[in-house]
Amino acid sequence: MNLSIDTPVRRTLALAGLAAVVWASSGSTQAQTSFAGQNVRFVVASTASGPTDTVARMFAPFVAKHIPGKPTLVIENRPGAVGAVAANYMYNVAKADGMTIGVMFGFVTQGLMQGAGIQFEPSKFQVLGAVSATQVVIARKDLALKAPRDLLMPAQPLVLASLGTGSTTDAANRLFLDMIGAAYKVVTGYPGQAEAILAVARGEASLANVSHTTYLARRESIVKEGLYDAFLQRGELTASGEFKRNAQLPNVPTMVEVIGQMKPAALESSDFAAYRSVVGSMAVHYSFVVPPKTPAQVVEVLRKAVADGMEDREARRTIPEMMKADYEFVNGVDSQRIVEKLGAEYAADPRIGNRLKEIMAVK
Repeated sequence: MNLSIDTPVRRTLALAGLAAVVWASSGSTQAQTSFAGQNVRFVVASTASGPTDTVARMFAPFVAKHIPGKPTLVIENRPGAVGAVAANYMYNVAKADGMTIGVMFGFVTQGLMQGAGIQFEPSKFQVLGAVSATQVVIARKDLALKAPRDLLMPAQPLVLASLGTGSTTDAANRLFLDMIGAAYKVVTGYPGQAEAILAVARGEASLANVSHTTYLARRESIVKEGLYDAFLQRGELTASGEFKRNAQLPNVPTMVEVIGQMKPAALESSDFAAYRSVVGSMAVHYSFVVPPKTPAQVVEVLRKAVADGMEDREARRTIPEMMKADYEFVNGVDSQRIVEKLGAEYAADPRIGNRLKEIMAVK
């Protein structure tokens, strides 16, 4: 397998048409697609070195390894508009021939809300597979939180370090705190989670949102510092529609569990409908997609390649070592089901969009 890096500014690849379809000699009606001699682009919805780019560069070589014909892999970054530039490109411009694979992040909520500049519908993408993500809320120790119920009577004021009103992760935090009836203040202006963590360490804020992989990678130093620790996790929405704890955080309760214990009536509220939608999208946060109308047999072959790449023995050995955390893979069929279910729920319940737009100030 060859690896080269390209950008859309320098040149646009002239790709061949649809990969050759060769019928299996066994007489099976299932088509097999060969990509021999072709270039397969992985279009990444972030800048180089960003979290999505890191995911793409770790996993794409293993996926390409399992694509029939072992094509040449080209990684192309198309950042902008919180991932919308790449999503719009994959939806409206990229050929539906299986030779352009998008590596998206957070595209579901963004697409459902249809804010300015959004030109795609999430459920019409063909999802090949996804790496799920969850978030943890870190809390300063001087809040004296022994149990989630203590959020209603903290020893110090609750101050949430926020990345801004347009952040879906911040929206989930605020929806949760609103549902349980906690009093809190939001401090915005932090450009990323690293700065939000630093704000908690310095005492500028008492709560912040952190990806579970970042937390797991830094857990040893966090415990040693003793200033803060993980207190809650978002949990992960399964294809069956239930929330579960992340397998690597079995002792950290989910927000849904806490809501059920403290304010069970809130599980029927517009806040929870909005929360379920935005947090549910994290189950397919890092998604490998191809454009709408990609032929079914091509989708099937690429879904198998993504699954085989994600479960590749070498990938399972080396990637957790690099991440300092394991990863949870959601296969293409389940990923598609989750995206379509979230879309159906959003369309059926106007409270979801109204509440999200309100709390995120999206027009």
